Order: sequence, then structure tokens, then C-alpha cells
Amino acid sequence: MSYSADNQKREKYWYKRGLELAKLEQYEEAIAAYDKALEIDPKFHCAWNGKGITLNYWGRYSEALAAFKKCLQIKPKFHWAWNGKGIALNYLERYSEALAAFKKCLEIEPKFHGAWLGKGIALNYLELYSEALTVFNKCLEIKPKFHWAWNGKGIALNHLRCYSEAIASFDKALEIKDDQLWLAWDYRGLAFLYTDRYNEAIQNWDEGLEKYKRSNRDYRLACGKLHQRKGKAHYEHGKQTATDWESFHKAKGSYEQAREFLKSPLIPETYLEVLQGLITVCRSLRDAKASEYLKEATILLEQLIDDNPDIKLRLKRKFAGLYQLEVDTLVESGDKVNALEKAELRKNFCLQWMRAGWQNHTDSPTYPQKIRDLLAKNTETAIIYWHLSPVSLTAFILTLEMFEVICTPLCDLFPKDNSQSLEKWLKNWKTSYENYGKTTSKQQSKESHPWRESMTAQLQQLADILKIPEICTHLTNIEHLILIPHRDLHLLPLHFLFSDNLFTITYLPSIQVGIDRLDKKPSPSMSLLLVESPDPLLFAEIEAPAIANFHLNCNTISSSQATTDNLKEALQQAADIFHFTGHAYHNTKQPSQSALILKNKQPLTSQEIAKFDLKNYYLVCLSACETGITGKEELIDEFVGLASSFLAAGAVYALSTLWIVDEISSALMMIRFYQILNEQRCHNKLHPALALKEAQKWLRTITYSELSNWYLELSEIMKDNSGCSQDLRDQADRIRRRDAKMGSDKPPYADLYHWAGFTITGKVNP
Repeated sequence: MSYSADNQKREKYWYKRGLELAKLEQYEEAIAAYDKALEIDPKFHCAWNGKGITLNYWGRYSEALAAFKKCLQIKPKFHWAWNGKGIALNYLERYSEALAAFKKCLEIEPKFHGAWLGKGIALNYLELYSEALTVFNKCLEIKPKFHWAWNGKGIALNHLRCYSEAIASFDKALEIKDDQLWLAWDYRGLAFLYTDRYNEAIQNWDEGLEKYKRSNRDYRLACGKLHQRKGKAHYEHGKQTATDWESFHKAKGSYEQAREFLKSPLIPETYLEVLQGLITVCRSLRDAKASEYLKEATILLEQLIDDNPDIKLRLKRKFAGLYQLEVDTLVESGDKVNALEKAELRKNFCLQWMRAGWQNHTDSPTYPQKIRDLLAKNTETAIIYWHLSPVSLTAFILTLEMFEVICTPLCDLFPKDNSQSLEKWLKNWKTSYENYGKTTSKQQSKESHPWRESMTAQLQQLADILKIPEICTHLTNIEHLILIPHRDLHLLPLHFLFSDNLFTITYLPSIQVGIDRLDKKPSPSMSLLLVESPDPLLFAEIEAPAIANFHLNCNTISSSQATTDNLKEALQQAADIFHFTGHAYHNTKQPSQSALILKNKQPLTSQEIAKFDLKNYYLVCLSACETGITGKEELIDEFVGLASSFLAAGAVYALSTLWIVDEISSALMMIRFYQILNEQRCHNKLHPALALKEAQKWLRTITYSELSNWYLELSEIMKDNSGCSQDLRDQADRIRRRDAKMGSDKPPYADLYHWAGFTITGKVNP
């Protein structure tokens, strides 16, 4: 189709008009002008690109993305549109896709410094800081005085703990911009804070507030953000002693100043961030204004969600703390029923992906109706339901006849003793475990690592922090516990805290997930899909055939055939139990990329697993490391990991591990677990949670002498498999030779490291 010279003139007029209006920040009028140009020529790629850029400035990133896609359909090698697409994707937090867009832009125009900047920003958000640093340096080779690149480089250096270099980068950015870059002041303060230079951090933000000019169009946002940063720093500093009134009041003052800068005209999302911090401080100070601020924040959040449906999910995730604080408020008012229902509603919002058909369905159970229905079939069962907010930990204790609530402040200005806070305990536990995972045999024995040596003492401290003795006073005549953790509590062996082996314990992500599985029954055949370890592990080679021996109907994928394609195909066939023996890993940065490791190091990720239809699987056993660890990723405060992915796909139970487990003790417990399951099946009552409890008790109490005899008994059962039978006899001989040194009456696996890391999640009772 051809256009007259007059049409070309008109479309260029509207295009230029759009550019001028966008510069004046008259975005709605600018979009109208671009649309006029596109009415004349729908294939005017520059107008689509201009529209996309304007929509990016306006904060309407989904619409911007559509405009850039339209531009690229017309002109696929238009690098400006690839760059704009990357920017929109960055703002939409789709960083991997953003990287691909910037890469395409740089293939077309390798010296486009803006695309190098966008790529570096995406890498920073993906926590790939070393790569980001390289990219920012490349950007600065092209444009040495590009202040945004110096700022991005400083952020990467902060995360790489190169704080002096980070400060130098921020200083360079501020020099170029004559101190008029508030983000550099913001992150420069963090570099001081990360090196325990609290006073210098505060001085830095005060200097930024003093030097930032009112003539800057983002003056109010800049001042609001810097006061917000001061408020958070004061609050965290006060929490270090939990008795620092002055720091808490300074925090409140800074947040209130931030609020004043942001409220008129309203900068809604940042204002909500400030309110969330202000409410947290006021709650810690027991200031009555917390309720007033919470009411304001809740109304504003719902209004913001209504006005921005395309970012509804992101907003609900970002402001999870506000929903958690609402639960606290209801508990304090004595409305424990509504508090529990709101906590459960929030959980089920986060867990939509775990339940088939929930993408557009967010019903949640109520008390007493559905929640009591869960307990009605289990009169000797109690639910311990934890809820962790920014300021307090609440334990809801439910039985058929009783509903109690125990609430503990996370930061108490009036401590009754010198007990450790949950926040500090969790930080120490996670840091110590992370160091344990990095330890090599050359550096230190795993057995003597502080994380393992102090595990029992650490968990005893945790029991006090979580008030487990007080909770247990409400558990008279209870045999079965359902533990429903929240946030970081998912990482911990909470079952160990309920000592003396009194309870059979099952975990659930939410009450609704348990209700979904109430009517699930095991098949009499209990057919097994078993994957042998792709790597040569002696005890895995014993474990797999021993477990297979307990099932007449067993489909074994041998180690040589254990590829991702073969497993995916096998999982599509009907079976009752899936057992995996081998290696797995938990991806702390992207939990959905946690994976089972198959032949040739091929991963089968959590993300892939969750898409399967595994409703026929009654039990999934993951005899590998870290399969039960959860992470926050997109769900912010809920359940993400390998075990949860199998539940999401429909499995009734998932048995998994919380830490790097020992090869020998894991194999022993798994074999014993299946022995007990087989005995249960003979009595027509399959109870995996009880089988796990008994297997754990067996492992921690069996002596060297008893273990030697067990090996010999099992070798007889396995006599048709000569290799496995001989391996078992060899193990028995090895134990007998060690008896003189070790003592035959000692239990080699009594330490909780060997058995407490195994948990079972899913159905409440058979």
C-alpha cells in the first residue's frame, strides 16, 4: 500500500508531536499523537517504538512490551525496539527475557551503551554480580562518563563485598552528576552499612538529602527514598540489642518524614513501602498509630491493585508484609478465627500453582466448617499452624475441641530474659549451613563442622524460641501432629522439637492442601517406579535393588538409562510410588530451578516437575540431598522446592530431605522405610508418615551389632541378586571387624543429622 506525500507529512507531524509531548511528560497526549500517526500508517515502526518508550516512562510496561513487539514485527532489526523491550521486561521483573532482548540489541548494534546498561541491571537482579560487573565495565569503555553505569557497577560491587571499590564507583557517578543522583547516595550508604559503619551510612544519607536540589523533577521521590533508607537502618540497628529505644524512635521519625515527601501528590507504590516499614516500627514500639497506618495502607493497596490489574500479582507479593501485619492485628484484637482464615487465605493465594485448576480460583477454607472437617476424621490429631510477620510469630493450635493462640514478638523492647530472637537464630542457622555446604575435606571434617556439632543445642534453643513446651501443654491425648510452617520455618526440622517420639508428624503447606488429599486412597498393588542413581554410589546400588525387592510390580530405570527423557516418559505412565535414588540440588537463587540430577548431569527441574500430571502417585520418595528445602523466589513467603513441585503435580505424599544427607544412613533408613511400608500393606493399612517415624526411630537406636545382623538378614532376602547380597555381607563383616574399636552396643546413627532431615508432606491420615 502506498501513501501520498500529504499522508507522509501528517504521520511525521503526529510522530514528532508525540516526541515533544513525551519530553514534557504529557504521556497520555503523547500516546494519542502516536496513535494518530499509526492510524495513517499502521506499519510506521518509529511510531510504535515511540509509543513503547512513552509507555515505559508512564509505567505501563505490559502495554509498552506489546508496542515494541509490534515494532519488531515490522522491522526485526530495529535495535532501539529491542532495547525498549528489554527495559520493559526489566521493569516487569522478567529478567531472563530482558537479557535475551538486550543480547539481540547488541548483536545488531554492539556499541549501544544503553543496552549494555540494561543487561547489567538485569544481571544484578538475577544476582549474577560478577557477570554484571563485566557488563558495566564494557558499557563504561564505550561511554566513560555514563553515570548510570557507574551506579550499576557500584551495586554489583556492593553485592560482591568489594565495598571500598563500590564507594569509589558511587563517588564517580555523583561527580559526573554533580551530586544529583539519589540512587548513588542510596547505595553508597549501604556500602557503609554493610561494613558496620552505621553512623557513616546515616551521615551519607543526610548529606544526600542536603545536596539534592529541589529543582530535580524526582526531588520528592529522592527525599522519600533516602528517609526510608534511614528509617530501615535505624530500625535494624535498634534490633541488634532489642532494647534501643532511641534507634526505634529515630526509625519512626525517618519513616514519617519519608511519608510526608511522598503523599502529596501521592507516589503510591513507594508510599506503601514506607507505610509498611512505619507500621513495623510502630508495632515494635507498641504505638497505637500502627492500626491507623495499617488501615490506610490496606485501603491504598487494594485501590492500587484495582487500578493496576496487570501488576496485581506483583503488588500482592511485594506487600506480603501488610497482609501478615493484618493477621497480627486480628490476633491482638482477640479475633483468632478471622486471623487464621486470613493467614490461610494468604497461603492459598501464594500456593495457587500447587492445586490443579486454581489459576483463576482462590477459595480458601473457613473455620469452623472446612478446617474442622479436616480434624473431624482425625479426633486424635492437632494442627500447629505458624504465621510469621515482620514483627511477631503466631502459633495457632487446633484440635477438634480446642483452638489456642500463642503469640511471640520477634523484637521485644521489654525482654524477660536474654533469650535469642528468632531472626538472629535463623540467620546463624542459615549462615552456618551455607558454610557447611562449602566445606571440603581438605579444610575441615564434615562431622566436626560447627553446624553439625551444635545442631542439637541449636534446635533446643529453637524449641524455646518457638515456645514448644507451652504448645505441648495443649496436646493431651494427641497422637498425630500436622505441622504447617511459614516462610523460613519451612527450612527447619520442626518435628524434632516435639521430642520423645510421642507423635506421628506430617507437614502441610496449607490446610487446603490437606483437605484436597483427604479422600485419596492407596492402590492395593502399590506399583513402583524406581530410578537408580545415575552416579556410582555403593549404598545407592544396595538401596535401589533392596527397595525393588519389596514390590512385585516394579519398573526400574537403570543408572545407564536414567536420562531426563526416559524419566519424563516413565512418569506419564500410571504408578503408585516414585522413588529416586541419587543426587539433587537446591537452587537458593531460583528455587524453581532446583533439580534432580540424572545421567550426564542432566537436570529435571522443579518447574518442569510441577507441570506433570502425577495424581496417580500416592507417594514420592526423594532419597537425595536438599529435596525438601524451600525458597521464596516469586512466591515471597511460601513453599517452593522439589518436594512441593511433586505435590503441585498431584502426588499425595512427598518424602524429602532438608539438608545434605549421609549416603549410608540415608540408604539404610530408606530400605527400612520400605520394609515397614510393606508390612503395613500386608495389614491393608498404608501410613507413610508412621512408617517414616518408625524408620527414624530404628535408625537412631540400632546398634553396630544389630545393624550387622540386619545386613545379614537382608542379604538372605536379596540372595537372588548376588551382587547386592554380597555387598550386604561385606558390610556386616566390616562392622564385626570394627566392633573391638567401636563397641557393638553403640548406635552409629544416633546423631540427629542422620535422620532428622527427612520429612513427609501431604495427606493427613490414611
